[in-house]
Amino acid sequence: MATGENPLANLILENKFVGGDIVVINCLDGGLVFGKKEEKEFNTGPDNLWCISQNDYFIFECKSKVEDSRNEITKTETGQMNNHCGWFDKEYKTDQVKRILIIPTKDVSHQGNFTHHVEIMRKGKLKLLRDHVKSFFKEFKDYQLDEISDSKIQEWIQFHKLDIESLKSQYSENYYQK
Repeated sequence: MATGENPLANLILENKFVGGDIVVINCLDGGLVFGKKEEKEFNTGPDNLWCISQNDYFIFECKSKVEDSRNEITKTETGQMNNHCGWFDKEYKTDQVKRILIIPTKDVSHQGNFTHHVEIMRKGKLKLLRDHVKSFFKEFKDYQLDEISDSKIQEWIQFHKLDIESLKSQYSENYYQK
């Protein structure tokens, strides 16, 4: 492979990578989410599950077909997220989980309620995450993979705000209950 070419990064940046237990999907017009597609494997559970450290998780439910003009999260959507949270509790038995609903609005209908702490990722935050992931992978373009140290990769992760604390704090927000 010539310097400057990294096929994995190119596939990810072109939104085409799917392999093993990792899935890169498009949410809300081109955002990237990496994770294990639990729903596909078990026919239940959230769209994506990330284990970020021992017994520490993210679950994502992507509502990619919701129109941008929609004013609120419906009772059905909160119910679906509640079911995914219940599935996670049963399967993983840990409280160390960040639950994220990816949807254009943060307003929850007065008819719907979440049973667990759920945060919302809207288009702006999803685009920010996508941009940071793309920028991170672009760091690899001038290197052979065996030339890059773990400390250099960690430096890039921190710089592009893809470390665990940034993932937990930078890309989602609380919902508003009507």
